[in-house]
Order: sequence, then C-alpha cells, then structure tokens
Amino acid sequence: MHENQKLVILISLVIFYFPSTAPELAKHFVLVHGSCHGAWSWYKLVPLLKSGGHNVTAIDLAGSGVDPQQVNTLRSISDYMKPLREFMGLLPDEERVVLVGHSLGGLAISQAMERFPHKISAAVFVTAAMPGPTLDVSILIQKALSDQDSQMDNRYTYDDGASSPPTTFTFGPMFLCSKVYQLSPPDLR
Repeated sequence: MHENQKLVILISLVIFYFPSTAPELAKHFVLVHGSCHGAWSWYKLVPLLKSGGHNVTAIDLAGSGVDPQQVNTLRSISDYMKPLREFMGLLPDEERVVLVGHSLGGLAISQAMERFPHKISAAVFVTAAMPGPTLDVSILIQKALSDQDSQMDNRYTYDDGASSPPTTFTFGPMFLCSKVYQLSPPDLR
C-alpha cells in the first residue's frame, strides 16, 4: 500500500471515530513528520482535521522544516526529537493528545509515549518506526537502509565511519521523485 493510500485510510478513521458533529469528541492531534521532511508534509491532513473541529499541531523536529537548528549541530537522535519533548512538557497535565508519527517520527512518538504517558490518549504509527525492548534505533535505521533497493542520489554523513549507521541523511531529488512521491502529480513533485 502506498503512503497516500495509508493517509487516506488514516483520515477516514479519524473522521469516522471523531466526527465533527460531536464537539465533545474533539481531539488535539500532534503530527510528527518522517525523515527528511517537516511539519509541512501534513499540509493536506491539517485542514481536514481542523474542519472536523479538532485542534492540530504539526511539529518540526530539530533541523527539519522551519526549525532553525542546523542538522550538523545535533549530537544524537534524542536531540532530533527534542522539539516534541518540549512541546509535550508544556502541555497542561490534564490535556491528552493523539500522537501521529510517520516514518522516523515513530521514534519520536515512542519516546513521548514513554516520557508522557499521562498526556497521550492514543498513538498512531503511519508506516513508522516503532522501537521495542529488543529493537533499538540503530537496528531500525540499518534495516531501513538495507531495505532500500537503491540509494540513488541520497546523501549520508557518518561520524564513526561507514560501518555505523549514518548520523544524518538527505533524500535526493531523484530518489524523492521515483521512490517517495512517484504517485504524486508531476507538478507537485
């Protein structure tokens, strides 16, 4: 199933379970983007949720979207996820949110679930990484990289040599066009 189809299913579930005709069911959705993206990647979902009467916050993780940090200043995956932790920490204790993570955003919402369980009513992993007791971040990243049939024009940096997982990566235009947005209309690629 393609990413766009999964997004349509997610939107349909949200509309079914949280209809706009029931204001008492209005939720606060916190959307966390995937790798090499930003909060902008939720541009179609945000207005749909808002039109249903929901509160929506799309987060830019560190060094992504409009976040002013440079990715080369981040020292760990934890630094990358810090904007979500800060946001969750500022929520009133009585507020509970629905976390939605895509791709690498799954790591961020997993961390938030561990640190702020009392502030989360549900978490949705949209083709997202989900670490567990025996599945850590390094293994997830290595698996994701090995599953790609071609890295094409993607760029990677390694702090500890090429045998370790990359510290940063950037999707190249050819990769995006043929592997990520291949079903999007050409004028939107």
